[in-house]
Amino acid sequence: MLGRLGFYVRYFWRFVVLRRPEPLVYGVAITDRCNFSCEGCRVNNTGRPDMAYDVLVENLEHAYDRGFRGVYFSGGEPTLWRDGEHTLNDAIEAAHRVGFYRVHVYTNGTNGLDWPVDLVWVSMDGLPATFSLRRGDHFAEVERAIRETPHPKLAIIYTVDRYTEPGIEPFLAWVRDTHLPVIGVMFYFHTPYYGIDDLYLSAEEKAPVIDRLQGCIQEGLPVLNSHAGLEAVKTGKWQRRTPAAVVVDVDGESVCCRASDEVCALCGYAACTEIVEAQRLRPSAVLAMTRYW
Repeated sequence: MLGRLGFYVRYFWRFVVLRRPEPLVYGVAITDRCNFSCEGCRVNNTGRPDMAYDVLVENLEHAYDRGFRGVYFSGGEPTLWRDGEHTLNDAIEAAHRVGFYRVHVYTNGTNGLDWPVDLVWVSMDGLPATFSLRRGDHFAEVERAIRETPHPKLAIIYTVDRYTEPGIEPFLAWVRDTHLPVIGVMFYFHTPYYGIDDLYLSAEEKAPVIDRLQGCIQEGLPVLNSHAGLEAVKTGKWQRRTPAAVVVDVDGESVCCRASDEVCALCGYAACTEIVEAQRLRPSAVLAMTRYW
């Protein structure tokens, strides 16, 4: 515990006071395989191989040596990852063994949620009619998994696009009123990784949606985004690519995410704005991060 406290004190000094580009969060996209075919997703079932276990461990060790202390596993659907007899549990165990302070998993929720990590992020983009537009007819299955899992800490990722944005307020009210056992909902905006499509909301179209999300926070609905983070998405005035985050897949590492620089300008990955705004000591961003970090 003292070692972690010392790390964060030093990190705070370098990252916030000296404004150095310090590493913090390391993402591992361990497989492209997925049991969904979501609208707007082009990184699923590409035919690329899963990351080998030895390469995974090497990546984790190298990241830790460079100062990363949080790690998340994603895909594809990371719960499908295999290398011989190795499964996601072995990947998580390796992250703990290397010494990472925080380990998260991003999943669609259909292959179990009781993973030995600090937080499980589950993708749900609205109530059944809205959810099905992006992810297919899996809402009941995902809801059941969330309600039945013994895992103590879950959160929702809701991707906002042209078709899911009308469902924001009804979904948040449902999460609250049905006591869904999650700490809250983090909203991302659809990023056009492979070109502008009909899902993408322009900056002008995002602005009123973000205003609605700000209103939801004011109403006490379970939004995990901060006022500052949402405002950064709205104005586009935030540092990209943030060196605090790196992601690795079978092709190597990328700073912040795997998108091109052209797509980076259209980024809707709100987790990065939260990191950037926390570095700027925006109180709402710092407070928001304490809920899921």
